[in-house]
Amino acid sequence: MLNRDVVFEAIARLMPPAQPQGALLVVRMQRMREFEAVFGYQASDALVSAFDERLHGCLRGVDEAVRIGECDYAVVLPGLRDANHATLAAAKVSRAFQSPLDAGGRPSRVVVSVGVAMSGAEVSPEALCLNADAACAQAQRQPERHAVFNGQAQVSIGYEDLHHAITSNRLQVYLQPLFALESGTLCGYESLARWHDPRLGFVRPDLFVTAAEQTGLIDGLTRWSINATLRHCAPVFKAHPHLHCGINISPIALTAAGFVDQMSAALRIWDVRPEQVMLEVTETAFVDNPQLIGQALTRLREMGMKIAVDDFGTGYSSLSYFRHFHVDELKIDISFVRDMMHSPRVCRLVESIINMAHSLEAVTVAEGIEDSAVWNKLRELGCDIGQGYYPGRPAPADEALAQFSAT
Repeated sequence: MLNRDVVFEAIARLMPPAQPQGALLVVRMQRMREFEAVFGYQASDALVSAFDERLHGCLRGVDEAVRIGECDYAVVLPGLRDANHATLAAAKVSRAFQSPLDAGGRPSRVVVSVGVAMSGAEVSPEALCLNADAACAQAQRQPERHAVFNGQAQVSIGYEDLHHAITSNRLQVYLQPLFALESGTLCGYESLARWHDPRLGFVRPDLFVTAAEQTGLIDGLTRWSINATLRHCAPVFKAHPHLHCGINISPIALTAAGFVDQMSAALRIWDVRPEQVMLEVTETAFVDNPQLIGQALTRLREMGMKIAVDDFGTGYSSLSYFRHFHVDELKIDISFVRDMMHSPRVCRLVESIINMAHSLEAVTVAEGIEDSAVWNKLRELGCDIGQGYYPGRPAPADEALAQFSAT
């Protein structure tokens, strides 16, 4: 981290242990190198200058911002009341960059992620920076683009821990069933990675996926996920060709060199038909790197695989990706499904998503169905497929498939 000593000094000076609680923000501007490659160094310098000016315009007089990398800033926020106050500050920064910056006369939009970590008597300046950086990485996966360190991300998921879990097959595939809402019949599964570590206990998937992306292990984790899922599903898929399985793919892994060939090889090894695999990519992936994401997904779909947009409705995408290639499935985010029975407005939004998907010849999947009332309402609205604790909880792959074979 560049200028880390400057940040450590500012933390010690502005947030000594005897003072009221404070916070540290890590603010990251994404896709900066892509901008530089297209528009050149002069425009890039102008963009950074405009970014710096707008960031400082969000801050109080007592706050201090330090540039810690090419596209990163650390912001020291002393004298905050609580974590909610810090979250409001992060949200303010996120909102400030929703309008374009002036990069030397060229209006330019930037994608910003903000991580928040709270100070404390037992939190060293270095730990505070690491916590805020971990939260910033998590924020890249959140629709609101800011996240607060929750005290668990630094359970010390070290490189060796995760590397050993992947290479020694210590991770486990769970399968969550997917049901046709109209008939109630099983139509497939979503593959979920789970990690129970002897030292760390149960490690949340969002934490170890983020750790894998940060440490360069995401390619290995993705290879494990694909092959472990297909290994479990292949025998059942041969006997029941109407079934399919969704596999979540990190945008980093998806755009890595050789991913398409890797996917093709896995299908051959396990003798699974391409149309029985649904690759799930979050909507926010199209914001971060639309061109590379689109190219990779187009090649995969040409091979016969299907493409699902996960967490649909939570991203800030313009939906322009629908112009460039066909999406087979839209997965309505759990937050819409959870709120639709209590909010007519949300219910109308869900209905609009379903109608839009059908007009584009895409299937709709509702996530997080927890009771029969939601199931029946989604069926009434025309949603095609549902998943959640009500129709079927995730289970270890062998258990889930054995249960299906026994029916």
